Amino acid sequence: MKSVLLLNADYTPLNIISIQRAITLLTKDKTYGHPTSKIYKFKTVSKVIEVPAALVLKYFVKIPRRKFAATRRNILQRDSYVCQYCQIDLNNETATLDHVIPKNRGGGNSWTNLVCSCRDCNLSKGNRTPKEAKMELIRKPKEPNIYNFFGDTIGFYTGE
Repeated sequence: MKSVLLLNADYTPLNIISIQRAITLLTKDKTYGHPTSKIYKFKTVSKVIEVPAALVLKYFVKIPRRKFAATRRNILQRDSYVCQYCQIDLNNETATLDHVIPKNRGGGNSWTNLVCSCRDCNLSKGNRTPKEAKMELIRKPKEPNIYNFFGDTIGFYTGE
């Protein structure tokens, strides 16, 4: 099933919508196609319908800052599946989540306390802080913004 990227009037990504929703927005004259967007073509009985892969709203929609849940998948994606201690590339099977401040010392499951790590680094760090284990983090963990999750998708839909 094909999908369409919906952009705000200032070209910030809002959502990925279905083709049916995209056709509705186009027929109600609420959007226009992104200038460099790919085009999907659909044949009907009487004509060919062209739907851009990226649509831009004609009006600005103010949305509150999006919060993303600190799930395993999102943490691994934020850290690009790279161990934050030894920099080796990982996959979904070899990656583990490490609590920078151990849970039994008050560290929780938050964006700023979870990092992607390999099994060896996670085991050697154990129940200590990185400083106590003499291990240094490559990047300090922080909460990502919307572009961390939609960044690669935008280029696909707009052809850039």
